[in-house]
Amino acid sequence: MKSGIPSYSPLQLLNHYFTLVNIYSVPNGSPVGKTTVDQHVGFQPVEGQPSQWNLQLQIKMASADANQPFIYQIEVHAYGTVEISGDVPQDNREQIAIINGLSLLYGACREMIINVTARSIYGPISIPSLNFTKVLQEAQQYQLEQQAQLAERQKSVSAG
Repeated sequence: MKSGIPSYSPLQLLNHYFTLVNIYSVPNGSPVGKTTVDQHVGFQPVEGQPSQWNLQLQIKMASADANQPFIYQIEVHAYGTVEISGDVPQDNREQIAIINGLSLLYGACREMIINVTARSIYGPISIPSLNFTKVLQEAQQYQLEQQAQLAERQKSVSAG
């Protein structure tokens, strides 16, 4: 075992906070009830800080079947700022910051949910892992579609 200066990751979570933590114990819920997990993400570079990104993660877990509800309904909103440094190539910085930064926020959400449900009537639960590479691709596609719709509206207003 080597001692001395630790080898830190080039990506650091500078801060994070929660604006919503809503966990509802469902009466007569079942621990085997099927669930849906929806997520919404947001990301943008910090103005004037080319190595930092602001991230947003909203998670909603609900019963998939109202006739056999899951034991909890959950909604959590988390925000954070990450910074990337070191020898990470410029072309990869944003993707690494967003994918790994959202993964760090997701871990914080998971920990919050476990802590709250550990003191709840049905006991602790953990949320399933997500593929943030796919989440990022879906978010980027959605942004492109929104930009295209906005351009079409502006074009029709200008023509009219």
